[in-house]
Parts: sequence; structure tokens; C-alpha cells
Amino acid sequence: LDDCLQQYIKNFEREKIGGDQLLRITHQELEDLGVTRIGHQELILEAVDLLCALNYGLETENLKTLSHKLNASAKNLQNFITGRRRSGHYDGRTSRKLPNDFLTSVVDLIGAAKSLLAWLDRSPFAAVTDYSVTRNNVIQLCLELTTIVQQDCTVYETENKILHVCKTLSSVCDHIISLSSDPLVSQSAHLEVIQLANIKPSEGLGMYIKSTYDGLHVITGTTENSPADRCKKIHAGDEVIQVNHQTV
Repeated sequence: LDDCLQQYIKNFEREKIGGDQLLRITHQELEDLGVTRIGHQELILEAVDLLCALNYGLETENLKTLSHKLNASAKNLQNFITGRRRSGHYDGRTSRKLPNDFLTSVVDLIGAAKSLLAWLDRSPFAAVTDYSVTRNNVIQLCLELTTIVQQDCTVYETENKILHVCKTLSSVCDHIISLSSDPLVSQSAHLEVIQLANIKPSEGLGMYIKSTYDGLHVITGTTENSPADRCKKIHAGDEVIQVNHQTV
């Protein structure tokens, strides 16, 4: 974790916070542990989310299932908007304040999109034109969503713009799902332990690693004839989970 979080380790050790507790930890519990800064709480919770995704989604997640999830989130938001408009208490044509549950649905949609982007943003998908274009489209639509909810206009106007984005996102997801004949779409990830031997201090491991916006550490390539290259098991697109049994 970031250096700014090292100060809290003793508090976690003193209270004997185990793995099960950590996976369910809340903002209030973090505050009780002395993590009072919201930014630091978010860093910890985001790291926990990554562990949850690794623990629960490893064997089932693939590009197809993530596309289905994003499609479902987009359709849920569309249904939420149409349901609000059928309500006898709908005031969207005069109100300019978006309801909290509406904003929550938008956040959920962006979260589902980020999970899909985490796959599209790495090899082998990043090198395939069709998937690269899809990735750029999803990013653009997410940026539109975040811009729309901050615009000063009536709720009704905001909803219309978001409905358009949701329908476009659904079309993108349908396109990915239609590629079901491509084995990459249904390929899930798996964990593998790689041991590098005969490492000379002067040459290092020979891996190029990129940290993504959501905290993943992805290999982008290896140096020719380096320990990483010689083992023949490390490839661009692989994610680094642990180094010397320490989760990163």
C-alpha cells in the first residue's frame, strides 16, 4: 500500500484485524482504527475491493461476463429513469437536483465499466483494433456520464442525456457479446506461481510493469535474455499479484 498508510499498520495489528474482517470493513470501522482522512480510507477500501475481485471473480470473470454485467447496469439505470417518470410525484421538469439513489446508480454503472476496461486495457485485447476501438468508446461514454451529472440543467434534461449514453453502452456490450466465437471473449484468468532463478544484482528481473488507474500492476513486456524472458512464462498483459509472498 501507499507510504501514507504505513502509519496505520500498528493499529490494525493491535486490534488483531484478520482477513475476514478486512474484507467487510466499513468507513466507520476505519475511523475507529484511527484512519480519519477520507482519502486514506478510500485507498484502503479500493485495495480491499481488488482483493475481493481476485478472490471471488478469478474463475468466473471474463470479457463476456463483464459485458453482461455492464449491459445489466446500463439497462437498470434506464429502467430506474423510466420508473421515476411514471411516478405521480415526478418533478424532473422543474427540479435541478439529482436524487442520491440516481447518483448511486450512475456510480454503479461506471464501476461496471471500469471492470470491463481493466480487461480491454491490457494484452492481448489492447493490440486488437476491434477491442481497442471498443475500449475508447467505453472510456468516452464514461467521461460523458461524469460530465452530464455535473451540468446545471433540469433533472429531465439530465435523464435524457443519460438514457442516450446507457443505450449506446448497451450497444457496445451487445457487440462484444456477439463476438462469442472469439475464444478470448470467454477466456478467464488463472493464477500461476513463477520462480526466477540465477538473478544477477546487476541485471535485475527484466520486467516492464505499468500500474493502472485502479491499482493493478500489469506487465507490458520483458527485456530480451533477462531472467523474466528466459523463464518463458511471463508475458505482456500478465498481472503481478505477489512478489516474494507479499501481496502488491
